[in-house]
Amino acid sequence: MKKLTIGILAHVDAGKTTCAEGLLYTSGALKQMGRVDHGDTVLDYDAQERQHGITIYAKETHFHWKNTEVYVIDTPGHVDFSSEMERTLQVLDLAVVLINGQDGVQSHTRTIQQCLKQYHVPAVIFVNKMDISHLTEAELMQDLHKEWGDSCIQWNTADRDENLAMLNEQMLDEYTETGSISEGEIQHAFYQRECFPVLFGSALKLDGIQGLADLINFLSLEREYPSSFGAVVYKVSEDEKGNRLTHLKITGGTLKAKQKINDTAKVDQIRSYSGTQFQLLLQAEAGDTIAVTGLRDFEPGMGLGFEKDRSAPLLKGFMNYELVLPEGSSELILADTCKKLAEEDPQLHISMDEHTGRIHVQIMGDMQKEILQKRIFEDSGIMVGFSEGRIIYQETIAAAVEGAGHFEPLRHYAEVHIRLEPLQRGEGIRVENECPMDMLSSAFQKNILSALERHHHRGVLTGSPLTDVRIVLTAGRGSLKHTSGGDFMQVSSRAVRQALMKADSILLEPYEAFELFVPSENLSRVLYDMEQRNADVKVEELSEENMRITGNGPVRTLMNYQRELTALSGGRGRISSSLTGYAPSHAQETLTEESGYDPEMDLRNPADSVFCAEGTGYTVSWREADSHMHIQEKNADSSSSLMMEKIRVRDEDLKTILIKAGGNNRNAEKLNAENRRKNTKEKEEKQEKKVQPEILPGLLMVDGYNMIFSWDSLSELAEESLAMARDRLIDDLYNYLPYRGEPIVLVFDGYKVRDNIGTEIQKGDLKIIYTKEGETADAYLEKSAYELKGRYRVTYATSDALIQNAVFSQGGSRLPARGLERELKRRNVIL
Repeated sequence: MKKLTIGILAHVDAGKTTCAEGLLYTSGALKQMGRVDHGDTVLDYDAQERQHGITIYAKETHFHWKNTEVYVIDTPGHVDFSSEMERTLQVLDLAVVLINGQDGVQSHTRTIQQCLKQYHVPAVIFVNKMDISHLTEAELMQDLHKEWGDSCIQWNTADRDENLAMLNEQMLDEYTETGSISEGEIQHAFYQRECFPVLFGSALKLDGIQGLADLINFLSLEREYPSSFGAVVYKVSEDEKGNRLTHLKITGGTLKAKQKINDTAKVDQIRSYSGTQFQLLLQAEAGDTIAVTGLRDFEPGMGLGFEKDRSAPLLKGFMNYELVLPEGSSELILADTCKKLAEEDPQLHISMDEHTGRIHVQIMGDMQKEILQKRIFEDSGIMVGFSEGRIIYQETIAAAVEGAGHFEPLRHYAEVHIRLEPLQRGEGIRVENECPMDMLSSAFQKNILSALERHHHRGVLTGSPLTDVRIVLTAGRGSLKHTSGGDFMQVSSRAVRQALMKADSILLEPYEAFELFVPSENLSRVLYDMEQRNADVKVEELSEENMRITGNGPVRTLMNYQRELTALSGGRGRISSSLTGYAPSHAQETLTEESGYDPEMDLRNPADSVFCAEGTGYTVSWREADSHMHIQEKNADSSSSLMMEKIRVRDEDLKTILIKAGGNNRNAEKLNAENRRKNTKEKEEKQEKKVQPEILPGLLMVDGYNMIFSWDSLSELAEESLAMARDRLIDDLYNYLPYRGEPIVLVFDGYKVRDNIGTEIQKGDLKIIYTKEGETADAYLEKSAYELKGRYRVTYATSDALIQNAVFSQGGSRLPARGLERELKRRNVIL
């Protein structure tokens, strides 16, 4: 049986849920058809959705029609929940786009069209509500041709094949020879998005629904999937019992219940949903759309098995709000709620400022704000408010530029060179590698690339997020003795920052497409307003009394224009809009000046480099840092090459070294023989005397920040909030105590805190130590190795080579940071 995943997409109130209900009823999956206004449809079960009469969350159902199993995803139509709609596109085989027959193509329909093009999803167009429309099929087809192009083909007409023949040469040749066009040619044109079939009907009256099901079956293909397992996550939700559900489209192989996805993730249950009802499956196959329990760390857009993670979404919230809590409430109470919401909808970009504790969220509109407020209250019991929102700007660059960073305080070392290149709008950040393998080890390169991908790069005009930039690693340098993962996080961000300080930066602001309906007598005033708001417009006369204005303009100037339009037109004017993306701002200088942002005073995003001389670190300004870099670029004959420091070894020195090495090897053989005889004798004497070695109590000493910046599970969290990463490490080690069976001491640097006398916190057998002013965690651990010698069997968890050598000389055991992380994963303390 063929398998097909379809999505139903539309502007709000076009009848998506009713259409899905009609397909279920027509196929026999339902015995009785529900109605949205009665609140008894399969997919209309959420209380807030029933209250507002709109779809807020994407939901799944499925039905069989002829020889095809069809999985249906009903998506939100309100513009505020566009990101929920967009997430489903990555798993669709085709889309059914509903057009409200009363209104024709609307503003959000254009956004849907843009998203379908971005994800290359073919689409069937169903013009709904024709039973109550005052527009004819001919008028609506004219509107579709105007907005979507001549590739929209009215399906159930005598001249269908003749119109199809005009779309490409293959169909034209076939139609000329045979007078018709074959099923295969039509399917090929459809999946190449050369053809958009159009049907008319009424979902509520079931008019045209069987024809829609037949067309879906006709366009479905028998697909060949890879034999190896692959899947794409398109949604995260919870069931009625609070269990986390990860919604997947299987794109290859099979998935079984209790199957391990990787070393740390395992599927528990596999569910096939239809509304709130589900059926448990022992196995899901390629082509199935399912939900699973047991997966914790997978978010929408991530790939499983052979599938790679998907690119950044096209639609994003353009307003940033701070959550305002009731007096006496702590932001920490909302930590779990915010984490859950961020997993369900990554596009909310929920963040907590580690210094102020304030929580920020990105929102697309007032409706989303209202729904989010109720979700937070239902989950936490706290009714939050919202600050006055501010528009989220972005920054990019006009031309390629190179940058470098160096980080070399005492006992640290890293240098990175990068190149920034501009990308097309909407492409986000891409990280690529051109660094030669003989210059820098693959492990170091991987650390740098990972740091570049995880860091939230910010521009230098207003401190807004950087976007539409390719970051290319061109060179780097590290030290086996002194370089740690945290060094590359520091230096890679400094390299990007230095490049941005040199670059010609561009400020981007969000733009929206709008549609205005105004009385004719108000046209001139509205056109003047649009010109003042930097909007491009196009005017269309609907009648002598009414005009239609379409256009595109900055969100900043068009925000809340409905109130002004209502007053201007005596309540007769109306506007609808949808976000189209970011574009260069006409007011870059003004907005940059108003922001008051000084990139050189942004201590969290430094552009300067740190070098070392005579055991002391010193800072070099980004303007002068290039000449200090250890990797220097040398131009010769219009070509460039990276020149690295080389150590010359004379032939006579090399010969001396080899002779000594050979002599040492011969002496070592004699010494090893003597040691073996001596050890055997001592062993026999001990066995005779039955001497029992003294058993010392065990103790685990942990270098806190070394763990945070070395563990995969913590380093990314540290980018957002070092405090949260620190708390997570404390919790993980506390949960590890029963498995370890011995006390743990966790040490953090406190030496930079003025007048700090040091702090010790006891949590069961876990002691947390913050060192005093002027004393580093490294120094504390080295001192403890001497003081605890002979009293404890001490194991030191750190990847700092100098500390490892110091504790080893005092008889301590060493455990690398990643080794401790693996131990906690093996015990399922962390996943």
